[in-house]
Amino acid sequence: MKHIRLYLLLLFIGLLGACEDDFLDLTPQDKLNSGDVWEDPALMELVINQMYKGLPDGFTRGWYMLGSATDDGENSYGWPSGQAFNRGDYGPSNYPMGGTWGNNYAMIRQANLFLSNVANAEVEDSAWKDRMLGEAYFLRGFYYFDLMRHYGGVPLLTAPLSLNDDFNIPRSTANEIGDFVVQDLHQAANLLPAVYGSENTGRATQGAAMALKGRVLLYQEKWGASAAASKQVIDAGTYSLFPDYHAQFHAANDNNDELIFDKQFQDPDFRHWAHLFNTPVGFSGGWGGTGPTQELVDAFEMTDGLPIDESPLYSADSPYENRDPRFYATILYEGAEYRGRTIETRLGGLDGIEKNGDATKTGYYLNKFTDESFDGFLNTGGSNDWPIIRYAEVLLNYAEAQNEAAGPDASVYAAINQVRSRPGVEMPNLPAGLSQAQMRERIRQEKRVELAFEEHRFFDIRRWGLAETLFNQPIHGMRIGPNGEMTGTDAQGKPYGIFEVENRVFSAKNYLAPLPQNEIDKLPDVLIQNPGY
Repeated sequence: MKHIRLYLLLLFIGLLGACEDDFLDLTPQDKLNSGDVWEDPALMELVINQMYKGLPDGFTRGWYMLGSATDDGENSYGWPSGQAFNRGDYGPSNYPMGGTWGNNYAMIRQANLFLSNVANAEVEDSAWKDRMLGEAYFLRGFYYFDLMRHYGGVPLLTAPLSLNDDFNIPRSTANEIGDFVVQDLHQAANLLPAVYGSENTGRATQGAAMALKGRVLLYQEKWGASAAASKQVIDAGTYSLFPDYHAQFHAANDNNDELIFDKQFQDPDFRHWAHLFNTPVGFSGGWGGTGPTQELVDAFEMTDGLPIDESPLYSADSPYENRDPRFYATILYEGAEYRGRTIETRLGGLDGIEKNGDATKTGYYLNKFTDESFDGFLNTGGSNDWPIIRYAEVLLNYAEAQNEAAGPDASVYAAINQVRSRPGVEMPNLPAGLSQAQMRERIRQEKRVELAFEEHRFFDIRRWGLAETLFNQPIHGMRIGPNGEMTGTDAQGKPYGIFEVENRVFSAKNYLAPLPQNEIDKLPDVLIQNPGY
């Protein structure tokens, strides 16, 4: 058995060394047990910094955005691993986000090492020590939550393992993992400051811990506790909605008052290629990338607050007029103005749907996260940050949890209407008198349009139990003729208008990700695979 223990310990060390090597990797990760690290505050802080760098983000997911693995999007190039989500043809050896397990446990081990070595260490600056411990608790909680939402129950490691430890650790249940995460976040909230100075921008705060706690409890369906955690963030008054929905995702507005927690990027030290991957093909070398679906387009209400099938403002001949302003901030469509010219997704257009290569497959391009002031696609990367927790999500999480706990009371209306009435959006308030079930649907609708492509829907639809319906049917796009035709057919008899892009496949087993096969092979009697794989 000892050779298995040695192998696993070396694996843990190797995983730490496998993290990208740049400005945060200033101390050898296989020396974290050295007393030198835990006697030097600067080195201790580097251990924490490495854990921030391992955070997941939608800009570096492997050439695709996770929204393209939902009914909201379709990637314009077919080769990224994420396309396997849409085909349903992945398993224990080829999960499209297979690095999640290794990365998260590497970061958890780092947190465990930090907590075991620093908690009782003599540090002159006690406030600094508390903050560092709070960050370690927060980050460990975040990485366990991320494992939970992918795999369900996972092995719970609360201390760094050594050669003499027993590695036969079975999976805890998903609820046990969630409870542990809530405990970590509670400790983090008691240790972290409410705000930082500019020198510590991007670090976890008390508000981030409470907001994530509210999200975790939402996943556990502990409605009252989730609502209470989110309400604590709301009542603190630290955060507010940014007055420009579209511009809040631009680098110039990083670290605005709506951002509770994000993954920080800084060109050229640490950058992403989201602009290159997601800008329409007709602009400065853009790759096309993420194409919103007709399903998402149709989810945006009209400016009167009614859905397109109920509003007198909707016209099938002018389907993009009078829409929720967040539609224009999220989606580029035929006739939209972008970077000084008009988008042409029509057949034969500059950005046309049937152009060769990486052009949109749906007739739409992504506008959200693309910064019109940025034009360095081929030689430099983007530096706008990735939002992990926004204040708008906290308001919507509160509305969801409170509606489930107590029904659609005045506080539920107030939270969701605050999101809808943001300056520049100014959508009408929800109608009075909604039932709990009706409010549930309105909250889910609001989350879809407000948080589009921020990696919530992939997990939300799974936790709501709707994936077998919504992710197991065709997605659609818009095919517009060369002269703007939305009805009729071309010379080959191919119709204009809404068309089927591809059929999607989702099985019951896909609610949870498969545990990596190489991990199962190490401890086959202990790690039990998720059903169906």
